[in-house]
Amino acid sequence: MLSACSKNDDKDPTETSGSGVRLKHLVTAPQVAGSLGESMQGYTMQGTGGFTNTGNYPEVPHIYYYTVNFQKDLNEYTYAARSVSAQTGMGKDSKGEILEMFDDIEEVADGRLGKAPYENVFALRYKDNKKSDWRYELHIRLAHINNQDNQLITLSGTFGPSSHPDTEEIAPDPMSSNEAISAMLTLVEPIE
Repeated sequence: MLSACSKNDDKDPTETSGSGVRLKHLVTAPQVAGSLGESMQGYTMQGTGGFTNTGNYPEVPHIYYYTVNFQKDLNEYTYAARSVSAQTGMGKDSKGEILEMFDDIEEVADGRLGKAPYENVFALRYKDNKKSDWRYELHIRLAHINNQDNQLITLSGTFGPSSHPDTEEIAPDPMSSNEAISAMLTLVEPIE
């Protein structure tokens, strides 16, 4: 995980209204898969996912996070895997603080982010996304709403069961930045 927490007081901690987006309240793997739609075309959902949903999200306090895994068989020995996870309670670190903490990530430039309706969102990725290990993160800052903690969506992929030239040749390329951000944006909703 690329995120970390710090004691960083944001301005206007008593403000209770704001705009932007937050995580959709999805509580089953089929809901997540349905939201992702075409971005998982050709991939099969693996199991029922892992969900923790305590409290009354989005009302504070709550504990809410999930992971859903997908797989696509490439031949009788090799598969491609994708995983999507979302979680609340990710501290108050800013984009600059996160980039300073981790030298293997970079910001993803995307014209949709940083302005309405995604004004409280930024995206990061591994600098060296490769077939065997790629990752995108969508960070949702909520400090402007009653000083809430950030939220995070992660989309990652690999192939297996092992990495060698034969399997790497048939493995799919990592998602493009545009595809990954489009997929992750299906998992958010406007703040009412």
